[in-house]
Amino acid sequence: MQTVKDKLLDYRYLMLVALLLLSFIIYNIGNTYNGNDDLLTRLFFFHYICAVIAFIARALMNKKERKGFMTPVLLLFLVSAYGLNRVMNIFHENTPWFSVLLVISGINLLLFHYYENLPRSVRAIMCFILGISVVLFIYLSCYLLPVYGMAVPAILALGISVHAFIPILALIHIWHLFYTHIRDDFKAGRWSVLSGFVFSLVVIVVFTMAMNSEVRQLNRIYNRTSAEGVSALPPWVVAANQMDGSWIEERVLKAEFIYILSDWFDWDFFDRSLRNFNDSRLHDPLMVIASGFVPKIIPSDEERIKILEALFDARHEGQERLWSGDDLYTDYVNTKARIWPKLHLAYTEKVITVVNNNGDSWRPQEAIYTFHLPEGCVVTSLSLWINGKEEKGILTTKEKADTAYKQIVGVESRDPSLVRWQEGNTVSVRVFPVTTKAARQFKIGFTAPLKAGDKELVYENIYFDGPSPAHATEDGTIEFATTPGTLSLPDQYESEGMQYRKEGNYKADWKVTIEKEDIQPHTFSFNGKGYSIKPYVLQRDPVLTNAVYLDINEAWSEKEINEVLQLVGTTPVYVWSGERMVLVDKKVLKNLQKQHFSLFPLYKIKDPANALLITKSTPISPSLDELEGSRFKTELSTWLSQDTVPKIRLLDLGEQLSPYLKSLKEFRVFRYEKGGILLLKILMDTKTFAGDIESDNKVVIDQANIEIEQSADSVTRGDAPDHLMRLFAYNHILQKAGKGLITKSEGQDSLVSIAREAYVVSPISSLIVLESKEDYDRFNIKDSDNSLKNASMKSNGAVPEPHEWALIILVLFSITYVKLRPKWIKVNA
Repeated sequence: MQTVKDKLLDYRYLMLVALLLLSFIIYNIGNTYNGNDDLLTRLFFFHYICAVIAFIARALMNKKERKGFMTPVLLLFLVSAYGLNRVMNIFHENTPWFSVLLVISGINLLLFHYYENLPRSVRAIMCFILGISVVLFIYLSCYLLPVYGMAVPAILALGISVHAFIPILALIHIWHLFYTHIRDDFKAGRWSVLSGFVFSLVVIVVFTMAMNSEVRQLNRIYNRTSAEGVSALPPWVVAANQMDGSWIEERVLKAEFIYILSDWFDWDFFDRSLRNFNDSRLHDPLMVIASGFVPKIIPSDEERIKILEALFDARHEGQERLWSGDDLYTDYVNTKARIWPKLHLAYTEKVITVVNNNGDSWRPQEAIYTFHLPEGCVVTSLSLWINGKEEKGILTTKEKADTAYKQIVGVESRDPSLVRWQEGNTVSVRVFPVTTKAARQFKIGFTAPLKAGDKELVYENIYFDGPSPAHATEDGTIEFATTPGTLSLPDQYESEGMQYRKEGNYKADWKVTIEKEDIQPHTFSFNGKGYSIKPYVLQRDPVLTNAVYLDINEAWSEKEINEVLQLVGTTPVYVWSGERMVLVDKKVLKNLQKQHFSLFPLYKIKDPANALLITKSTPISPSLDELEGSRFKTELSTWLSQDTVPKIRLLDLGEQLSPYLKSLKEFRVFRYEKGGILLLKILMDTKTFAGDIESDNKVVIDQANIEIEQSADSVTRGDAPDHLMRLFAYNHILQKAGKGLITKSEGQDSLVSIAREAYVVSPISSLIVLESKEDYDRFNIKDSDNSLKNASMKSNGAVPEPHEWALIILVLFSITYVKLRPKWIKVNA
């Protein structure tokens, strides 16, 4: 028997292991270039050549010397097989746990070269892992069964199809290792192999049973809700609310979208799925095996996507796309922010470069970004670089922009970019086409109020979901219109006078904290109107509270509920349970606290003028749009369409509102206050609540402690930025169109002129960039000369009125005449 030293100094074995390590490292480097098929094909041939060299080197050894050298050769072919898999999607991308298991199994097989020289305890562990490896390679061999018929004749023609037989060869090799090292070695080794084998089967059975239970529970809830027809909510909403949100449930919902199932005879070797979820499809052996033993999932694909959007914050992934975006990544982000501390507002521009990493230049892709905005924030500019030139967006109706984009992208495959408003303080930006010939670059601008606390103002970065920014670089610039007080900046930002700059990797989550300053009255003038900013002072009006309604879900603690019940005293307290409004009861409350989210039916409040709704929300829930077509949405719309329905008093005890309540608040359905139990005590003791001071000429942005008022003013020359008018217009549109947008009532188009004048993206308006003037004319998209146009970092002060432009031109002409008149006289003389 060779000593450990002899084996360690065996340069031939070490050279094969080194070659395997090199091939494995190159394979992992290649993972960063997924989608670049030309490069991945070249990398595959590198792996293949390495494997063939190792095979030939072993074949040239004599029979006695080649003992133990088969393991690195097979593992080199296994790496090569996965290299081929990146070009021809047979396995698809492995889930992380399966990739780790493959690596551990490979290392374990290599260690069998030193098996006899290792301690018994180490050998027992190796045997246990070997038992797991048996199940692993049995699975891969079975998975590739449909390929064998094509692979056998192809071996003679290409040789590449030998990769299909690597799992079977690995199984034969494992049997050889068992026969050579373990069978006659020690009893514990045999039992360890069996234990590893049985352990793997137990894991598979347990997972299959768990998945079967989750699918049956989902189907049962869905079918019961549909059959009874009692709930006003769609069956998928009821199912989402009663699911436990586990990782197995997430896999069940993502089956076929993300996780491939056991459709072994329905392959697309060059799969480029255009499903709504644009993640890479994943190969999870547990999912593949279990899917063959579980019932069919009853909710439709669209309903499952809605459940994912509601429960797992997957709204970006659920967006409909016209072209694939699998191979795109974000390469560069340039963030510029200008902050006005004395006005409690900021303007941010982001220039983003997106790259197509696919080697096929003929396959254009569509980039979709979802930007998450602070409350009250509005998009006020959009640009797309076309042929190296920045082309600015034109604001038009949402319908015209959607029609133009779908026609040009879906049918004609040419250049547009579109930014579209979405519920829940988000907007989506689409850019097409993104090819491998050149990166695409776009710019988007946001006007946002600063979040005001007791002693500080907070500027929050506007982050995005979209093509991965994992390796993106970022340049950042933050500048202040006036010198700020105490300042807290994110890392890497260095002072340069009134500006702060940084260079480095992209970071999504950061904020700037500024010492709070009192608002100084400022005015901006345009088109004969003035827009003045003032501090918002909360004014409470006397109210009568005949009933209190609790919006209960899992965010509430038992202690909080008891405190609320104690503070409201003898006032009747109701909750929504079992499709009816009932008085609070401990058993009912306990059941309601199991809900992941709540959708309180406002239309069931009997006396809304004298009612108080108290909520504490979870961050998840369906949005209003996702409830479209349901009886719940219909009854809510009918109720809100009544002119006699007042704004409901809503007290928020939580950190944030759910998407459902957030949309209703944006649409001015509520009179809103936010605070804790102490605030509830004050409101109940004083019998007051925040008054509604908004009007046709005044909007309130409570989180910034500001109000903006519009007035007829053609004389005042203000020094405020045009962002005052933009914020007023956006909030005014939501104020006037809010309920109408929910009820789909007529009359919303009249507000488009306000959006066009202020150039703001809203529920009724979008910004779009098209390739040529002819495209704009074809879709009747016309720019307005009498508007603020796209915002910019230089936006500041009032814009001259038409008559002021005339006066300026006249003055310039007069000055020119006076200056040049003596020269003209002299020349003529």
